[in-house]
Amino acid sequence: MLLTAGAVVLIGLTVSTVQRNFANHGFILQQAEIGIYKVSLGMSVLEEAMGKAFDENTIDTDVSSVNSLTSTLGKESGEVHPDFDDFDDYHNYTTTLGISGVDSLTVKCSVVYVNPSDPDGSSTSRTWHKKITVSVWGTVQPDTLTFKHIFSYWSFR
Repeated sequence: MLLTAGAVVLIGLTVSTVQRNFANHGFILQQAEIGIYKVSLGMSVLEEAMGKAFDENTIDTDVSSVNSLTSTLGKESGEVHPDFDDFDDYHNYTTTLGISGVDSLTVKCSVVYVNPSDPDGSSTSRTWHKKITVSVWGTVQPDTLTFKHIFSYWSFR
């Protein structure tokens, strides 16, 4: 009788441990899935921005002076995503994407002029280099992923 009771307790502990492991495994899989969505969304926005013209004033023409570049970063009047036409239109762009059954992800972009000697900083004057920072976070997994890229203007003559 004592042997049977011990076997039942042992089986109960084993079943409980297996169930706990399955629950942890499901949570880990969900966190990995959310992480993959975050990376995909962040890289998609970054690649989309990189496919645009460097500046509003370089869409159709070349410029030879930084003074010819726009001094105010951001979208021009009437522009809405996904119809941005230049890189700095993504400055202050924010959107939220709901992924059914997974999470709600928010994307926020910032664009600044940068000096080549200090790529981690920002410049108050116009330069041939702009840096975009794309941040992605969720409600279930609030850790923020940040992607940065510097886009430089150059032209062959």
